Amino acid sequence: MTAEVNGLPGVPGGPGRRFVVLLVCGILPATLVATMVAVPAVLWSRLPARVASHWTITGAANGTMPRAAAFVLLGALALLGAAPIWLGWTLARKWTPGNQAPAGAWRRPTPGTAAGFISLGIFLLATGAASASLVAVANLGGGGPRSASVGVGGLVGVVGGPAVLAACAGYLLRRYSGFGTGDDGTPRSSLGLRAGERAVWTGRARAKWRWPTGMLLLLVMGALGGALTSRWLIAAMLLIAAVSLLGFTSVRVTVSARGVVVGYGVLGLRLTRIPLRKIASAEAVEGGEFSFGYRGSLLMFGHAAVVLRRGPALRLTLRDGKTFLVTVDDAATGAALLNDLIAAAD
Repeated sequence: MTAEVNGLPGVPGGPGRRFVVLLVCGILPATLVATMVAVPAVLWSRLPARVASHWTITGAANGTMPRAAAFVLLGALALLGAAPIWLGWTLARKWTPGNQAPAGAWRRPTPGTAAGFISLGIFLLATGAASASLVAVANLGGGGPRSASVGVGGLVGVVGGPAVLAACAGYLLRRYSGFGTGDDGTPRSSLGLRAGERAVWTGRARAKWRWPTGMLLLLVMGALGGALTSRWLIAAMLLIAAVSLLGFTSVRVTVSARGVVVGYGVLGLRLTRIPLRKIASAEAVEGGEFSFGYRGSLLMFGHAAVVLRRGPALRLTLRDGKTFLVTVDDAATGAALLNDLIAAAD
């Protein structure tokens, strides 16, 4: 039995779901905005005219700004989070089963997509509120930047706290508010695998020549930069970045009765594993190369993608509304086999 809940036709009804949406999309953002305004306002008279606004990784202050400018800037950045929340809410209200973009589109709005946008907005708002609070508390006493040092834990909390809050918000929406996956009635591709039959599919994809070349240039720049300038910290950062990105020059995707496994780089490190029981459906899509490498976060935003080149990709819709995409050759075969395995397991 289904009912219209919070403007979402076709979403299973249930007590408390309106409250969860109100909590995540209304009460929580309002609380974060109130915190961002109230903390500096209460402590305003005790803050110096110029406040420490930037810290090193060890927590030592190394940058200042006028008091008003610092909080106005943080407020403006934080309020950017209202846009993804509004966009996510709008997508969720407009989404209905069967009223989506054609199958194979690189992206299409779903309740899971809406939850991802809302989680992103919560993260931006929470980061702004945490940053404003940190700046205000760290600058109490009027001792200037030297006395405005903060612990490493404080800096980690400014990012880690909002990340945890965004992940919890996304989980609540998908688990309790019908922002998870929905059946749009689109026929799923199939290989016609019969009961009792087993099959395994493996697909590969390689980045075009310019990406490996770019990684090699980073390696050379890091080595030369360290040798010529003796700034080995910058050189080490370039070298680490180059080695890390080399892992995204190729992927190997395996589909089996256990689920989907993605191996990265020439060593084929199996860093991504998605069990079959967590996958609702699969499809092959065609898309443009608008980014490179691993982007997104299944935990925080409900979306993640591994993009090596333009062209065919395998997109998984998980049972909790999250999506995972990986560019791979012959994605249509992998998607069809995966749908058969899902149907057999159900």
